[in-house]
Order: sequence, then C-alpha cells, then structure tokens
Amino acid sequence: MKMITPEKLFTILSSQLRLEVLKVLAEEPENVANVMKKLKARGVDIKYRETVYRALEKLVDVGLVGKFYDREKGLCYKLLVKSICVEITPSAIKIVC
Repeated sequence: MKMITPEKLFTILSSQLRLEVLKVLAEEPENVANVMKKLKARGVDIKYRETVYRALEKLVDVGLVGKFYDREKGLCYKLLVKSICVEITPSAIKIVC
C-alpha cells in the first residue's frame, strides 16, 4: 500500500459505495461495467457508470486497488490489500501493514 495518512484512509473508507466496491473486487478483478452490475445486484443504487469509475480511481490513488489491462474485459481493477492494520498509541495513529 502507498504511504497514506490515517485521516485520508479513514475518509476513503467512510464511503459506503467504496466499501461495496472493495467487497466486489475481493471476489475477483473486474472492469467498471461488471463492478456496476455486481453493485446493482447487491442492491446498491447506482445510476451512473462515472460514479463507479470515480470510486475505483480514489481506491487506486490510495493504493488499495490496482488496475491492469485484460484482453477479454479491457481495463480491470483488482484488490491489492486484503487487510489494513492501524496502530493507536497515546502520541499517534499510524497505519502499520
């Protein structure tokens, strides 16, 4: 995972949509269209593909998700991190993975 502040990580993970996207990608890598289909199948109310794309790109920016090209699916996204550890001490909160 990229170097990220706990504040930024907590902000990224505070979005229900981004959490649902992470759950979808935990199953297998997918392209934007398939992530959107799976989110809708889970009951997530998504109207625009751009919304899913933006959520994916925010997850890429912090290093939780990576992207790659697949011949059959096109541009795909995959989960890079399966767990995140946070250490809390009297003087600091930091990510320790």
